[in-house]
Amino acid sequence: MTELISAAIIVLDKYFMKRIRQHISYLVCFQSKAEGFRKQVEKLEVLKDKVQRSIVAAKRKGENIEPEVEKWLTAVEKVIEDVEKLEDAVKKSSSNGWCPDWTSRFRLSRELKKIVHSIASLQEEGKFSKVSYPEPSPGIESLPIGDCSFQTTVSAMNQIIELLKGEECSTICVYGMGGVGKTTLVKEVGKKVKKDKLFDVVAIAGVSQAPDLIKIQDEIAEALGLEFREENEIGRAGRLHQRLKTEKRVLIILDDVWEILDLGAIGIPHGADHRGCKILLTTRREHTCNVMGSPETKILLNNLNEHESWALFRSNAGETVDSPAVNVVATEITKKCGGLPLALVAVGRALSDKDIDGWQEAAKQLKECKPMSIQDVDADFFSCLKLSFDYLQGEEIKSIFLLCCVFPEDRDIELEYLTRLAMGQGLFEDVETVEEGRRRVRTMIKGLKASCLLLDGDKSKGSVKMHDLVRAFAISIASSEKYAFMVKAGFGLKNWPKRDTFEHYTVVSLMANKISNLPFGLECPKLHTLLLGGNHGLKMFPDAFFEGMKALKVLELTGVNKELYKYSLHITPLPASLQLLTDLRMLDLHHRKLSDISILGKLKKLEMLSLFASHINELPKELGELKNLRLLDLTYCRSLKKIPPNLISCLSALEELYMKGSFQQWDVAGTTMERSSASLSELNSLLNLTTLHVEIINAKSLPNSFFFPNLLRFQICIGSKSPFAMFTRKLKYDYPITRALELKGIDNPMPIGVKVLFERTEDLSLISLLEGSLNIVPNLCSRGFNGLTSLSVRNCDEFECINDTTQGVHPVAFQNMETMHLTHLCGMKVLSVGVLPLGSFRKLRVLTVEHCGRLSTLFPAELLQLLLNLEIVRIHWCEQMQEVFQIEGILVGEEHVLLLRELKLDTLPRLGHIWNGFNAYVSLHNLEVFEIESCNRLRNLFQPSMAQSLSKLEYFKILDCTELEQIVAEEDEENQELSINQANKPCLSLPKLKVLEVKGCEKLRTLFSVSTAQSLLQLKQVKISGSKRLKEIISCEEGELSAVDKIVLPQLSCLKLKSLPVFESFCKGNIPFEWPSLEKVVLKKCPKMTSFAVAASYVVNHTPKLKKIRVDGKNIDYQTDLNTAINHLFKGK
Repeated sequence: MTELISAAIIVLDKYFMKRIRQHISYLVCFQSKAEGFRKQVEKLEVLKDKVQRSIVAAKRKGENIEPEVEKWLTAVEKVIEDVEKLEDAVKKSSSNGWCPDWTSRFRLSRELKKIVHSIASLQEEGKFSKVSYPEPSPGIESLPIGDCSFQTTVSAMNQIIELLKGEECSTICVYGMGGVGKTTLVKEVGKKVKKDKLFDVVAIAGVSQAPDLIKIQDEIAEALGLEFREENEIGRAGRLHQRLKTEKRVLIILDDVWEILDLGAIGIPHGADHRGCKILLTTRREHTCNVMGSPETKILLNNLNEHESWALFRSNAGETVDSPAVNVVATEITKKCGGLPLALVAVGRALSDKDIDGWQEAAKQLKECKPMSIQDVDADFFSCLKLSFDYLQGEEIKSIFLLCCVFPEDRDIELEYLTRLAMGQGLFEDVETVEEGRRRVRTMIKGLKASCLLLDGDKSKGSVKMHDLVRAFAISIASSEKYAFMVKAGFGLKNWPKRDTFEHYTVVSLMANKISNLPFGLECPKLHTLLLGGNHGLKMFPDAFFEGMKALKVLELTGVNKELYKYSLHITPLPASLQLLTDLRMLDLHHRKLSDISILGKLKKLEMLSLFASHINELPKELGELKNLRLLDLTYCRSLKKIPPNLISCLSALEELYMKGSFQQWDVAGTTMERSSASLSELNSLLNLTTLHVEIINAKSLPNSFFFPNLLRFQICIGSKSPFAMFTRKLKYDYPITRALELKGIDNPMPIGVKVLFERTEDLSLISLLEGSLNIVPNLCSRGFNGLTSLSVRNCDEFECINDTTQGVHPVAFQNMETMHLTHLCGMKVLSVGVLPLGSFRKLRVLTVEHCGRLSTLFPAELLQLLLNLEIVRIHWCEQMQEVFQIEGILVGEEHVLLLRELKLDTLPRLGHIWNGFNAYVSLHNLEVFEIESCNRLRNLFQPSMAQSLSKLEYFKILDCTELEQIVAEEDEENQELSINQANKPCLSLPKLKVLEVKGCEKLRTLFSVSTAQSLLQLKQVKISGSKRLKEIISCEEGELSAVDKIVLPQLSCLKLKSLPVFESFCKGNIPFEWPSLEKVVLKKCPKMTSFAVAASYVVNHTPKLKKIRVDGKNIDYQTDLNTAINHLFKGK
């Protein structure tokens, strides 16, 4: 015990002695500790200065400071503050000399020890290997962009983002005209998807016309923070590929792609190599999209609409455009920019500081096609177009592009006319026929549209359009010394333009002006194209006018053609100098009142002559001298009464003859005996004839040998003459594109010549056939008409069916026919009689049936099974029709898929069934449009088996079906083998439905179930009226409430309810509804309506966009919950 106590005393002695010695040192060694403290502080300050100098240098390089360095500096600053306070206390203590304050020294010494320890630690920590790191490349978020708020741009942006979200989509292509805003769009897309964390990394690289792979790799690497050690393209590509593979989700934007780009050569993993790497590229060429992407992932960026254009232009031009003086001019200039953002911005900014004189001058320059002189327009806009133009492959396509600028502004450029100009100029050296030239032009136009240098025009005319500024650019190129065009079309000129000389011009276009007098003595030795058509008041041509234009190849002298057959009352005599144009290839004399045109026989090289809609009584025999004539257009020459015999047969090179609405006096005999008029038999001698458009009143005029082995297209009308009014409604090049035959008011049996034509006809129209016509096959022809693609039968009272296989041979019939229109066939009971051979009607896509009063069943089961491609069915006013599709028993046990896209049924008073019979396997998965009207015996629309197959239905209209009780029929009790357990009853699903309209369905009590309502994700408009028993739109069946929390109709924007006397609510079930897009509600004559939806008020702000409520013709303020508003309005009713 004593030993333990002794040991403890020794330990305590050592501890206390150590502490005593330490405390004594605080008092005795104060000065030395203070001196050591000062030295450590000096070392820390030196280190701090060194670190700060490094930081300054790093910041100058744009680098970021490491966080631990920032933290160290903060700690050092705090220590130095503490040091400064301690220094004052140390100095004061040291100044006391022989009478120090021992208590103060003891405390100071202890603090000095602690702070010196802290300083030592900071000195050790401050030995940084580096104080900074390089600033990452500014991401896509930092890129400046233009205005992307316009609906045109937003729509394209949304399409792109939706595609980017898809798993399978790897490449998306955005194409459009230069300056339309493609780059701006994809930058904004990049920013948005990065912000929304759809992608971890977004990189953008410019590609340009001559791709620099090193540059592209560097721009992508910057976004990744990647530094290449390799110098060659292959090594860098491998490094980039490796780095991109480490990113889970990465978007690569390749801007301004002109041709196929080898992604592997750049180092971009693609497709199956890296599903998370998506490519978004921009291009001016649709072809690039087709090659690098797919048709489903290419997006055309359209020009801005008028409202958007003005908003963008105003934002750049400033408020000066609001002043009355400038506004009119500014509006005109905005239209000239044609919705191109780049043009709108460039022109707007260029004019932002101009006064009214400056604005008017700019408008004049744009109109006169001198945009190069407007500051910045040539640099920003025309350079884009110049690049597109230079990139066109070959002089032919460039020439076609420039040829499009000779027409007046905003003019639809008809491809047929463009073909004739091009052929007349001889643009195609290796083209042998007019049809080859037409194909070549179509190919060129397709390329120009794909390059966004031309726009689609009026499709009915087969035309294109040239954007105003593109036209201005084209004129600026065409006016250069290389091409030497003078284009003043549509300028409103009253006189021939004044020039010192016309000797250098090759093309002069003065179309659509008001020039009434022509000059004398013009010397134009290089002029090959002169276009003077559409000049008001130009009636006379000086006899010597063409003497100085002997190189002319194309001459257009069209009269004013605002309306068909409206030509000048003055006769236009052809000038004597016209015969000097011995190299003329194309002559256009549309809408002229002509007398003697025999002088045209002198134009031995003439290949194309058009007298379209001109007033001319006869063709002179001298035209027979035109041995090189390829095309003769006499369309709508209604005054033409005489063509000399044998004139047509003399035109041995003729390839195309157009005579619609023209000469009718064909010689009936058609023999070699002396004749007074042309005969159709002469056409047989035209061995090069490929296109024919002719009308023949008397079928007996047809020779038995009316056969043309080389005829590619024809439109031949035989029978009663069409009334003149049919030809006066519109003016266009209405030329044959198929082999079409129309028979009207002729007897059966058909002349031999007609039966010969049957063999080659693609488009057959039968109108008011007389006695003996009971069917088409075999009555008109026993071979099945398998060359037909289109058939129209009208007003043939004796027709009993289209095809009858009960008479002798049973050929496959109509196996290539795609469209069939049957109208006013009062004797037809069925489409086909007898058993149809397999293959008949196999390509039929479109069937229209109107006013066929005895037709009771349109598609019997045996016929329906043959119609594998039927897409569109329209039936109107067939009094006896009882069923449309017989489905009872067809393909039981197998799925029968109908490819119907559109079904329209109108005024079928006896229709009891659309689908007669129950078949649990009928699918309508392609149906997009379903419209039914005035079918008053119909009780339901779809069979249960179809309920879940309507996944593509977009437009659903039910009008005036007074007996309709259900949308989907109940199961047929008699068909137990097809019966479906009630618990498994198929639910109607309409996920694509956009428009719903129901009117006059008096027995409908409800429309959809809760389950169906949940599928209405695309529904935008609902209009319901005149349904006397309708109480609610959505009904709740037992068991549905517990399975549904709420129903959201996300797209519904407009709801109209009218004349619903017992209607109570949208849905009476206790289910919350949300309408986030609902903007307009219209209620009229709904006296029992007490709530909008019973549980709607449970949802906070369930109609956030609602702007308008109209009740019984009055607008009401919407300031509270919709349910409350409705409740208040209808309270007491």
